[in-house]
Amino acid sequence: MTPLVLVRRLAHMLIVIATILGATAASAAHQQGEPYGTQRLVRLSNNRPAVMVTINGQGPFLFLIDTATSSTVITPALRQRLNIPIVPGPQADVITAAGAVRSHYYSVAEIAWAGVIVEGVRAVVIDLPDELGIAGALGADILSNFIVDLDMAPSAQTVTLHPFNAQLRLPGLRRIRGVLNPHGFIVVPVRVSNILAAGVFDSGAQLTVANSRLAAYARSVGITSVERNMEHNVTDAARNRRYAQSHDFDNITLGATTWRNARVMISDMRVFDQIGLGGQPSIFIGMDLMIGRRIVIDYASASLWLAP
Repeated sequence: MTPLVLVRRLAHMLIVIATILGATAASAAHQQGEPYGTQRLVRLSNNRPAVMVTINGQGPFLFLIDTATSSTVITPALRQRLNIPIVPGPQADVITAAGAVRSHYYSVAEIAWAGVIVEGVRAVVIDLPDELGIAGALGADILSNFIVDLDMAPSAQTVTLHPFNAQLRLPGLRRIRGVLNPHGFIVVPVRVSNILAAGVFDSGAQLTVANSRLAAYARSVGITSVERNMEHNVTDAARNRRYAQSHDFDNITLGATTWRNARVMISDMRVFDQIGLGGQPSIFIGMDLMIGRRIVIDYASASLWLAP
């Protein structure tokens, strides 16, 4: 059994300390790129990945793994149940794929999952949709401490955590280099019918959503897409609903991976402006495209690894 590893973050630096039991062996293994641990995924509705975590030694509780949320989220019910204290100070903006929500920070002593204990977490409290059945979401503030191997293939359904700067061998996967924005999202180049767009992988999203800049640019250069005469409601983190149209594009290419006849929702969600992507063609890639795939999220090099 892989021993738990404590992760303490001080001034944005990581101090990784193995537990006393097997500390020497664990340290040597991690230097060689051995993972901290692997845990079985729980598939939520529309294949969104979740995992059971313990909070302050209690639980387990079901948490969404959300690559497009800046801060770890807990529900008001969980905060009240565990009596999690508020952090003195002003409210903060929490960036999600659908927009920004203001919340105070709350002091979570520790969150344990997939072989690690992350200490000193500042979480925010937000109402989450009841239909998801989750007690919270693990955001970029926690995920960015690791290399996250999210294997959603039917034969696997696991999440594995590696040290932040591990040198991994990933046969069969291709690297897509990007940049890490100030909110902890990895922004990578994506081609939508040969239009270069800024892309973010959103593991917490049911559908792939692009902004109207992308659709308008496609029309201006004569790229045709099939516009479906149907309405969809895109709900943001504050439960505001926005109208979205459905477009079918010939292809979407991310690295060496291409989806043909891909359906995309077009909606100017507030997040595009809030993370600096509103002025250019941009797209959030959801679980409708990533279903059944393995994707490795390498925050140290701001890269995604994906099978062709």
